[in-house]
Amino acid sequence: MAMRIIPTILCGGSGTRLWPTSRTYAPKQLQSLVGEKSLLANTVLRLKSQANCTAPVLICGQSYAAEIEAQMKAEGAPLSAIIAEPMGRDTAAAAAIAALWAKKVQTENPDEDHVVLLLPADHHISDIEGFHKALDAAGQAALAGYISTIGITPNAPETGFGYIKRAETPLKNLSSYTVAKFVEKPDEATAKSYLESGDYLWNSGMFAFAPDTFIAELSKHDIEIAKQSIAAFEQAELSVDLNGLSHLSFTPQAFSAIPKNSIDFAVMEHTDKASVLPADFGWNDVGSWSAAHEIADSDSNGNVLEGDVIAIDTENSLIRAHDKLIAAVGLNDMIIVDTADAMLICPKDKVQKVKAVHKHLKDQGHAVADHHGPGSTAYIAQQKSRARDWLFNAALPFWIENGLDRKNGGAYEAVDFSGSALTEMPKRLRVQARQTYVFSHAALLGYAPAEDALKVPLDFMLRHGQRPEGGFGHILSPEGVLLDDQADAYDHAFVLMSLAWAYKATGDKSVLQTAESVMDFVFAELRHPVRGFREAIPESDALRRANPHMHLLEAAMAWMSLHSHSRMADLANEIVGLFNTHFCIGGLLREYFDEELGPLPKSYPAIDLAVEPGHLIEWTYLLRLYEKLTGDSTDATATMEAFADRYGINPLTGLVVDHVHPNGQMLDAPTSRLWPQTEYIRLKLQAGTSHDLDLALHMFERIADDYMTFDDRMPGYWRDQLSADGQNLLDRAPASSFYHILGCLEPLL
Repeated sequence: MAMRIIPTILCGGSGTRLWPTSRTYAPKQLQSLVGEKSLLANTVLRLKSQANCTAPVLICGQSYAAEIEAQMKAEGAPLSAIIAEPMGRDTAAAAAIAALWAKKVQTENPDEDHVVLLLPADHHISDIEGFHKALDAAGQAALAGYISTIGITPNAPETGFGYIKRAETPLKNLSSYTVAKFVEKPDEATAKSYLESGDYLWNSGMFAFAPDTFIAELSKHDIEIAKQSIAAFEQAELSVDLNGLSHLSFTPQAFSAIPKNSIDFAVMEHTDKASVLPADFGWNDVGSWSAAHEIADSDSNGNVLEGDVIAIDTENSLIRAHDKLIAAVGLNDMIIVDTADAMLICPKDKVQKVKAVHKHLKDQGHAVADHHGPGSTAYIAQQKSRARDWLFNAALPFWIENGLDRKNGGAYEAVDFSGSALTEMPKRLRVQARQTYVFSHAALLGYAPAEDALKVPLDFMLRHGQRPEGGFGHILSPEGVLLDDQADAYDHAFVLMSLAWAYKATGDKSVLQTAESVMDFVFAELRHPVRGFREAIPESDALRRANPHMHLLEAAMAWMSLHSHSRMADLANEIVGLFNTHFCIGGLLREYFDEELGPLPKSYPAIDLAVEPGHLIEWTYLLRLYEKLTGDSTDATATMEAFADRYGINPLTGLVVDHVHPNGQMLDAPTSRLWPQTEYIRLKLQAGTSHDLDLALHMFERIADDYMTFDDRMPGYWRDQLSADGQNLLDRAPASSFYHILGCLEPLL
């Protein structure tokens, strides 16, 4: 049978000797240290032309999976699977999972002999042809029943590598040798003796084995790792996306039961099936800045200069500039690495001590040990990855699984902080509409489970929410009985928006027909005799508000952008006109108005006269979107954004507050709901400047930490409102917030 090698790349480790480019949560394999591509991308791409290799499998931490997938897609680096570990359990467990995955592939392709090639993500190889030949030779040893490691012929007495002593003669019909012994990192004198003997090889950390062989040897020498790895694999969840990429994820409980140990200690030092293939293909583990300097293209003075650098009388140095000029004069054998928030200056012969710098920063709790600061491409990529991971791997799966009433239909109003649906709560129509929007939008983003999920709230809304006399009611029982048949303008705005997205996602003409009838109802029945639109039918004594009009504008622009709908374009134009003539007073949006949309006298309660920074931000976003769609600008947007930035953020928490006085003064005991934070993010991302991007990502970090994290996990639900000192004020997660969250995350995906 033909040999097929399944390259399985281990993406763990933080590479702290390459700080400040590599950090705890931005490890070196995801960074560009040599050339423009990341080390991981280069590792995947160098396997692409190996005739016997399948597309690689990546084993990585769950928090990096989305970032890795996006990076590989952008680099044109093909993968067959991403195996996401909820926590690190070292290389023995990773090798076991790789073997179990290969057994699955073998079962599906019985006419081929499959070999696992386990290799690190962060090495540099200059002789690609030699590397490919070595993989074939190691694969042949694996098919002969050996666990073959690849040993690098040493060219210097390195003390930073482990060594492998080989037997004197090769194995029969193979290029590999029996392993005589493994040796930990030696001192310099011992390393020199190894080099002179010619019997020792550097341990590259690359292994080739048949899956059955490895599982058998692991079971013999560390049965607990084998047993728990098999149990975790059997409980793992497998999905395949539209591009054919497999995703394997584990339950934290099962995976955490696997003992931690390295493949060397668990298997290789004990098995009698260990072999080593001597090889020399320009290998470098890129374990330090001196190694990075060694493999990069240098100029005639031996310098590697990246970015805006001037080097005078400088030799054999690596200098990387970030966002400023670096001028070097009279330097020799130096490393200078600048990033957005930290700079390293180090002689080349001291690079091994960079790890101590990272440890010191870590011990001091300094942020630069763990994360890249604002402005860096790594920081931006990290936050985008966090957003994608939370949305697609936590929030959408959670609300599809736990937020939909599969018995009665519709979406639940809220869940508690254990993740259980509050099944007895009535169902507001606007929540059905918002969740229809969320799942429709998610389906259009390529999240396949949302295609069926969107029908649950949509069908419930259309079946139970419509009034006999036209329009939709306000509140339904859990079973779908209309409890409040008031036709609310705010609700109808969301019905219209949800139908725009549902029609786009499904192409169902009946959705379009329903939407047209809702438009008829809004224009005929909800239009106010003076101007604008009523609050509701039947009308109450409540003050009139700008807010329903804002959401009608939002719905109208959804129909404009998704379907080029001229009738809704007229509605958008009308509401923008109302903003300019009535809602905006003295450059600021007001919330409440009299019957003719006139301003309220100052005798009204402070809360009725207050300004909501979240709505200033939301209106600003929508008015700028309207400008993008039509070319018609609104001058007040700059004033509203500036007011919200200056007066609308609690200096104690960094969060947008719910209300302020019109003069900018904070109300007593200000609170901060989740939704204004999401609108802040969406607006700043809309601006498109690097400064606004930094502000948006900082706010995303805050809401991820303050609203979305529970016991160090981000399970997919959220807190709704925090006090002035950051304490939670509500004991449930309302489903209605998902609409806001998705709106702010989409630009980060």
